[in-house]
Amino acid sequence: MDIIRGRRTILDYKPKKVERDLLVELLSHASYAPNHHMKEPWKLKIYEDEARSVFGEKVVDSYIRLGLLKTLNEEKLRKARKAYDRFFNSVPHHILFYMDKEDDGGYIDDENYAAICAFIQNFQLLAWEKGIGTMWTAKETLRDEVFIRDIGLNPHNQRLVAVVQVGYPNKLPKGKERTPITESMEWIQTSTIR
Repeated sequence: MDIIRGRRTILDYKPKKVERDLLVELLSHASYAPNHHMKEPWKLKIYEDEARSVFGEKVVDSYIRLGLLKTLNEEKLRKARKAYDRFFNSVPHHILFYMDKEDDGGYIDDENYAAICAFIQNFQLLAWEKGIGTMWTAKETLRDEVFIRDIGLNPHNQRLVAVVQVGYPNKLPKGKERTPITESMEWIQTSTIR
């Protein structure tokens, strides 16, 4: 309970990489997430070292293609690219989670997507327990077919789920309170269901 409530999304990381054996250990434990018919649908690409900059460049190219930076003039866009490059290089690891499509966005793909989300949450909590921070990101880029091809996947065969930044936190943000769960609940006790 303390880890669930104490975990924070980390934006600022120390330059120290997480040891590869530790990452593998945490991801191995995280793979005990529930998944229908034990399909274990998760696949991962882990970007580190020089690959971070190239990955970040492809992300920014996607932002431009999708019109997310259309308000920026040439000079501001050049500065934005530098800022994004600094960010991508400041995070020790970027883990891209993806899956193979089975029924082109149907029920099976939904089940597999949900399983990967459970896997990611398991990983985040296990990492936090070891003093490792994460930031789960899911932007329009994950559906950009050109971006998907740019990172070596096929948009007709694979679906991107999330990119999770991983590293040792430099700064811990304050926690934010949650809305009481009772505001999202409805108890049903009669035989008439609407």
